[in-house]
Formats: sequence, C-alpha cells, structure tokens
Amino acid sequence: MKIILHLYIVLIAVNFSFCPTYPRMVMHFSYNKPKKEALNDIRVLLKNEGFIIIKYAPEDGFILTDYKMFNWGTGRRLLSVSVHVHDKITINGMGKMDIPVSDIGNPDELLNIKTFDRLPYRVQKRTFHTLINPLESIGLKQINHWP
Repeated sequence: MKIILHLYIVLIAVNFSFCPTYPRMVMHFSYNKPKKEALNDIRVLLKNEGFIIIKYAPEDGFILTDYKMFNWGTGRRLLSVSVHVHDKITINGMGKMDIPVSDIGNPDELLNIKTFDRLPYRVQKRTFHTLINPLESIGLKQINHWP
C-alpha cells in the first residue's frame, strides 16, 4: 500500500509540473527561382489573401504585414506575418486573440486582446496554416523538419 501511495504522489507531481506549450508559428519553404521574384510572388499572394503590407524590403528579402482579422467562432483572432527570404523562406506568424478577463460587468469589457507568438493549435490551423496551400500553388515547397 505504501508503494502505491508513493507512486500516486509521484504521478500527481509529474502532472502538475508538466506544462505543454503550443507550437511556434514558423514555416519553412524552399524555392527554385530568383530571390526577388520569390519575394514579389509572396507579396502579391499576401495582398490577395487580404493582408496589408507594412514593410517590403526586396534588397533584404523581408516582408512584414499588419494584423488581419479572422472572424469565426466567438472573439477576435488576428494574424500578422513576417517573411524572410534567404537560402530558404521562413514565415513567422504573430497572433492576437480575445481573452476573457472577467465574468461580471459590461459585455464590452469582458474580453481583452492579448498578443501571442504561439496561438492554440486549433486557431493556428484556421489562420496561420491556411497559407500553406496558396504558397505551394506559387511553386514553393514546404520543408518539414519532423522525422
């Protein structure tokens, strides 16, 4: 009985100390065209997807977008994308999401928007991961780093 009690206490301690995190919003793509052409194709694609380009630096291989709102479910979800083109294309996502802060009060004050570099995975699938197919349609190939 004493062994079972010790085992139970260890398992509870492991459960309390285990804190899973959401995956970072990073994708990598390979390309087979000139760097500036690939960057321009991505810029056009992001504009067609509804993103507003804040910074476009073709000499540095860099694009930064403003936050785009995704309306589904309850609350607001916003996504901004930065693109770096070097030997591979790296796309980083930055997200904002409504978080409930109170149960009592004015309905307009119940939700506050918070910035994340790691949105919940189900939100990433409906915002950030929707860029994969359009990017592959312009000739880019996603690089998977998983074994």
